[in-house]
Amino acid sequence: MKRRTRLHPLHHSTRLDDFRRRALYALIAVLVASGAAWLFVHLKTAEDAMPSPLEPWMMKIHGAAAMLTIYLAGTMLYGHMVNAWRRRRNRSTGCVAAATILLLALSGYGLYYFGGEELRRATEWLHWIFGFAAPPLLWWHISRGRRSMLRYMHGE
Repeated sequence: MKRRTRLHPLHHSTRLDDFRRRALYALIAVLVASGAAWLFVHLKTAEDAMPSPLEPWMMKIHGAAAMLTIYLAGTMLYGHMVNAWRRRRNRSTGCVAAATILLLALSGYGLYYFGGEELRRATEWLHWIFGFAAPPLLWWHISRGRRSMLRYMHGE
């Protein structure tokens, strides 16, 4: 009987499995779409007018997708992030991607719990900027990782 040996964690691929990769792409699409829809409706509504009935629904969808994204990021911590860090793979863009997710989570928290008009306004702007920057930053991380993997596979 052939004995199976366990590979050291560094021998595993740093690439996300299909389910997590597709879930991440779908969640980011939902986050950007719901955030952009909320922002569009919110900015279109006059200050003295009643809020649009779409605003609370967009926030509910956005909040649910954000919680799932934070959970998904947690599941990626060991197998993807720590493994890639130990292998010295794609560190710079990985740090940018992780910092972006962290800043979005913290600023999203701040939108609910920070007091004061100036702090809230700054938190809104931070959240909007990083929210719209997240897809291109993630694309940058993914494309650099794929190029790095191809170089690694071809022995460069």
